[in-house]
Amino acid sequence: MEPQDEVRQVYEETQARMAALYREYEQIKATQARLKGRNQAALDQERDRLQQELRQLEAEFGLTLLFHLGEAARERWQEILAQENFWQFVRFAGLGFVLGLLVKSLTG
Repeated sequence: MEPQDEVRQVYEETQARMAALYREYEQIKATQARLKGRNQAALDQERDRLQQELRQLEAEFGLTLLFHLGEAARERWQEILAQENFWQFVRFAGLGFVLGLLVKSLTG
């Protein structure tokens, strides 16, 4: 599976889980409005549970995204290193830097 496909799949799963959490949150709000203070502790616990689950979901998605973006960046860097143009740039940029230091040291 391509990294983009896997990221897209994780993103879609995350969206589905977030939608489910939002529906649960809306149910809790409706229940809170209906009860107005009764069983407030239980509702607060449920709200805290949902917040914790959402934080965990954000962390999982962030790590998955970071992992795949890191791999994509690493693959791109390997492609760049394989290209002759990159090494020509390094060669001439390095030569220009050395010449610049030489001229600066000579001119004082």
